[in-house]
Amino acid sequence: MNNLKLKFVLDRKKPLGNQIYSILWEKIITTELYPLTEISEIVLANQINVSRTPVRDALKKLENEGLITTIPQVKSIVSKINLEEVKETLELRATLEVKIVGKLSSSISKKQISILKKINTDIEKNLKIKNFKKIFFLDNLFHKTLAYNVKMPKSWQVIEKISSQISRIRNIAYKYKGNDNFGPKITIKDHKEIINALYKNDKSAAQKAIKKHIMSIERYVLFLKKNEKYKDIIN
Repeated sequence: MNNLKLKFVLDRKKPLGNQIYSILWEKIITTELYPLTEISEIVLANQINVSRTPVRDALKKLENEGLITTIPQVKSIVSKINLEEVKETLELRATLEVKIVGKLSSSISKKQISILKKINTDIEKNLKIKNFKKIFFLDNLFHKTLAYNVKMPKSWQVIEKISSQISRIRNIAYKYKGNDNFGPKITIKDHKEIINALYKNDKSAAQKAIKKHIMSIERYVLFLKKNEKYKDIIN
């Protein structure tokens, strides 16, 4: 990370380690910090004018989550994307989200339907201008909204926490030139199917649609596997 400049806005009155962790986590998830990027504890501490302790604490937490690989006394690097972890996470996430939409299908209101439609429309608008970072945020917001509509915030927190490898794949695929933005386009279509099933209070159709949507993320895995460009960043 000797030549890599990252923007950090820190509140010096609050714990620095947590803030540094959150900023690095987001940059890794959105692939601003790409797999195999080197992160120097000393360089980063000097760059943001803090001691090495909060930086070390942040890197250790990221290492525990599988996002950083540390070679003691040498360097830390952003981890490769673990495809086995992605497979396991998809199954866990599908189980949780099937339960969420199952509950929501019998209680969803017109206002909640309108909010979901608005989020999906915003994804379409941002696809036109290729604002993939915003698309990623809105896609997550769609799923978060589903969970919060049935008062299952803990389920969303679990989903968000276990989806780091999936999120990195999504962000890489979004930005790939030449694939006609296959990810966001299919996401928009899937979301419409989910909304339509919920609007009809069709529990079976809603659960089938959300499971298909979650498991279709496997298309990103195939995308990485088939593309020579990414062979060094997956394992």
